[in-house]
Amino acid sequence: MAAKSRPVTNVRFYICAEPEWLDAAKFSVRLGRMLRRKGHRLLYWTPDVDHQTQLNELMWAYPADGFLPHRIDDNDPECGIDICAGTDWAGHHDVLINLTAQIPEPHARFAHLCEVVPGAATLLDNARDRWRHYNDRGHPLKRFETDNI
Repeated sequence: MAAKSRPVTNVRFYICAEPEWLDAAKFSVRLGRMLRRKGHRLLYWTPDVDHQTQLNELMWAYPADGFLPHRIDDNDPECGIDICAGTDWAGHHDVLINLTAQIPEPHARFAHLCEVVPGAATLLDNARDRWRHYNDRGHPLKRFETDNI
């Protein structure tokens, strides 16, 4: 019997015009809102606890007329959106939103990976390396400029 092949993660790069992490995080909140409306479960991948805290606060306050229900502790009740600080949360396999400059270790088990990249030159160079990595492994790739979305 032939082994069942695993689907390949679809990778989308969202390149932000603004160079700051916080601007990319704001875009990721808008992206998350759209994806949740479509029924997706999301895991946000942040570089550390400080960035996790910033994104948590942003989801409570941005935009000013709403908030995006989420959790930062996997012991809290499930709500469809989790924010981790560079450590894997088991049970996720739908959408991974990467807000770091590294390739998230568990990316291959997800159906979709959204790479949200601030427009700073050094971060764009790093994103090119990640693009090559995913391309070399056969992941379908798409690129979007966030000012066109």
